[in-house]
Amino acid sequence: MGASTKLADLAHRTFILGVFGATVYIGVGTVQLVNARVEKNKIMKATWDAEQMAELRRQGEEEMERQRLEQQARREQA
Repeated sequence: MGASTKLADLAHRTFILGVFGATVYIGVGTVQLVNARVEKNKIMKATWDAEQMAELRRQGEEEMERQRLEQQARREQA
């Protein structure tokens, strides 16, 4: 009787340890997924910001070119 109690106790402890280990494993995996998602969002935002800045720079350059051509046309008319 004593051996079966010890065996059952060992099985129970092993099961509890396994559940704990699985919980930790899942928790670590979840943290890694969240970190990956945060990192991806940072990269996407940085890319979007860079694209927006490039677009604003292009628009500014076009506006400056347009103003330069208008000034040149006014000078030629004068």
